[in-house]
Amino acid sequence: MVSRWCRRGSARALLAAAALGALLLRALPASLSSDQHLPAHAPSDIAHHLADFSNQPDVTSWWVESDHSNYTTWSYSVGFSCGGRCTGRARVRAHDEHARAPQHGRAARRHFVRLQRRSCSALPLLPWPQLCDDLEVTAVVSGSLALGAQLQQEWSTWCSALGWLSGACARDLQARHDTNLLRLQALRRQRA
Repeated sequence: MVSRWCRRGSARALLAAAALGALLLRALPASLSSDQHLPAHAPSDIAHHLADFSNQPDVTSWWVESDHSNYTTWSYSVGFSCGGRCTGRARVRAHDEHARAPQHGRAARRHFVRLQRRSCSALPLLPWPQLCDDLEVTAVVSGSLALGAQLQQEWSTWCSALGWLSGACARDLQARHDTNLLRLQALRRQRA
């Protein structure tokens, strides 16, 4: 009789632990909006920098899986490595909006860039579970050569409930945003 109660108690504890683990691994969103004026930049230079996946700071190697472009739109998907046990996939879409007739690059009125990426890390010595982070960045770049670039961005990420509750998700998103802005400022210094 005692062993039956112990088995039921163990099964209940295991079920409760699994439910708590699933809850803590559930993806919850965090977001950030920003608006920056970059006076020494051409809007097309900012858009091209944002659309170039090689400018991702945490990527160690990457390869193109698919690619499509026409006169005003460029879309591609990549696979990438972001460390010893980290891999991911991303999709980048860049589009130029024109005032009148289609014109590429500097003549475009506004540039749109959207990055969607998922990176997953495996735990040491375990093939499962993998911890995955999703990131989506939507950027609109406008302005002129004379006045510089105006960059509006929407950043969204999804992390575990534990990361969301502890604030780590929001801190990581802010750090990614700040790193991106520093890279754009360094680009300005190189071209100035």
